[in-house]
Amino acid sequence: MNALWLDYQQDRPAHRAGSALLALALLLLILSLARYQNLNAEAEDWEQKLAQAAPAQGLRAASAGRGEREVKALALEVKRANEVLRQLTLPWEELLQGVEAAADKRVALLAVEPDSEKQVVRISGEARDFTALMNYIARLDKQPVFGPVYLQSHRVMLRDPERPVRFALQAVWRSQP
Repeated sequence: MNALWLDYQQDRPAHRAGSALLALALLLLILSLARYQNLNAEAEDWEQKLAQAAPAQGLRAASAGRGEREVKALALEVKRANEVLRQLTLPWEELLQGVEAAADKRVALLAVEPDSEKQVVRISGEARDFTALMNYIARLDKQPVFGPVYLQSHRVMLRDPERPVRFALQAVWRSQP
């Protein structure tokens, strides 16, 4: 039996059509890059002209190309950011020390909600009985960080066998944030 010799690689010279196609593709690539650079330079020129023509007027200049909805959304976002900043700069330590100084084992607090704009603090919780609640309000009223304390609402929980009093009160907050 004779040995079979397979040659998958042939030593052929490159086809002229393939070389011409490659040269054409390279030429198109070079022309495309040149056109891209020209358009990019033209866009920069237009941006410079626009910047020189438009006066710098803060938010009006920034929103010149925007619709009314976008301006309102931006204003709302700024308002929310200011509110977060105001909440972060509240003197929490003074407030919480005043609440803790009036603490009692017969009163459990559920929420302490300061309102820096109105300078009030809303406190909600549960007391074992109405007397414990009134004593807690009196102790809060004596704290230097709070002004007058007002009981906004109370409700005796009749379904609970111990009959606790759920309450909400509001105190004037004397501290300036």
